[in-house]
Amino acid sequence: MKKKIKKNLSTVIVIIVAVLVLLGIIFIKNTFFAGESKAIYGNRLEGRKNVEISKETKNKVKKKLEGSADSVSVRVAGRIIYINVDAKDEVTLEAAKNLGPAVLEEFSDNEKAYYDIQILIENMANRKQFPIIGYKHHTKANFSWTKDRTE
Repeated sequence: MKKKIKKNLSTVIVIIVAVLVLLGIIFIKNTFFAGESKAIYGNRLEGRKNVEISKETKNKVKKKLEGSADSVSVRVAGRIIYINVDAKDEVTLEAAKNLGPAVLEEFSDNEKAYYDIQILIENMANRKQFPIIGYKHHTKANFSWTKDRTE
């Protein structure tokens, strides 16, 4: 056995070095890239399937706003519901801000407790005061609006 090892000493050394290099690479990979297999954004969307926003709910929101808007779009990304409203020319700033609470009526309590809601309201006739953005955090009851602009 000793004669075989002495005869193939260079092969044994190469195998040992290769195994040590491989173990070193695995150690470095696990040290510097420990969370590689996990989701990039963590588990913040956990439970979303229990409170999915249905197409019916989106249509209710659009129908609720159609009297004050030329067009409405509703989309969900992550835990935020984005509502874009192109308001009719006669809609005032105060009337536009009242669209926020009106929209909330169309969502269930579970949906309001899970999702943040952002409303972007534009009015082409009144560029000095519009666009305005309203944002409701899922832990809050009301919208906070961008600062009013003077005419």
